[in-house]
Amino acid sequence: MNDLVIRQMTEDDEGFFLELISLTGWGNTAEDLRRILYYEPRGCFVAVLDDVDTGMVASTGYGEVGWIGNLVVLTERRGGGVGAMLMRRAMRHLLDSGASSIRLDAVEKAIPLYERLGFRVEFESLRFTGTGEPAQVEGIEAMKASDLGEVVELDRRFFGAPRERMLIRVQGDFPGLCFVARESSRIVGFIMAKPSDVSVRIGPWICDPGRPDLAEALLRRLMGEATGEKLWVGVPEKNRASVRILRDNGFGSLPTSLRMCYGRCEPMGEVAGRFSIGAADKG
Repeated sequence: MNDLVIRQMTEDDEGFFLELISLTGWGNTAEDLRRILYYEPRGCFVAVLDDVDTGMVASTGYGEVGWIGNLVVLTERRGGGVGAMLMRRAMRHLLDSGASSIRLDAVEKAIPLYERLGFRVEFESLRFTGTGEPAQVEGIEAMKASDLGEVVELDRRFFGAPRERMLIRVQGDFPGLCFVARESSRIVGFIMAKPSDVSVRIGPWICDPGRPDLAEALLRRLMGEATGEKLWVGVPEKNRASVRILRDNGFGSLPTSLRMCYGRCEPMGEVAGRFSIGAADKG
């Protein structure tokens, strides 16, 4: 390979970030760049080949678990090893930061690369789309900053790793798209969403698996808040209750991804309580 340098990504890379995102159809915004840099400022990288910005990747650490996403290379530079170099740099950052396992969601065309790097398939990561519509929902409340302590603990139980940085930031950025469900004054479920240029992305959506009725009420409250908007949600294949709820509320299937894992790959948390992933690039 010619002169390839991997450097840290900064907010000054906004234009390049958006150029690469435009190749994918994911709809990420400049605000998404600022959030990923907030979550992991030293874990996001740009590949520079022959003095030209060529590709990017981002990582997010949750203690012993790390996540990689947003791997994109300029079309004309694909197939030359740039993606592999970016991945190795992100993996090294997460492992050096204490992660013993690294996860990602893989689209079909990237699976061979990840397998060559040592990633193994865990399960299918399903995708659904729907449209927000008016709904009358009782008992679901807007999430307040004072709820975040309970929300973080509930999330850790079902997600299986600490991601309070993400939860606190999303609630602060989008309070009108975050809701909680209570049972006897105790929070037993919550849902969050983030707008993109192409849809409102639902997740995380966490609920006690013994209360699928509240999980559905959370979804319907969010659908009402996003009336007329296109909605996107990713779901672990083993959460059949979530699949049923989404189909009952008019969501249709999209092409799936594969959840893959590198390193120590024991199951995380309790999948029955994870009604959606937080985001494809951050778990």
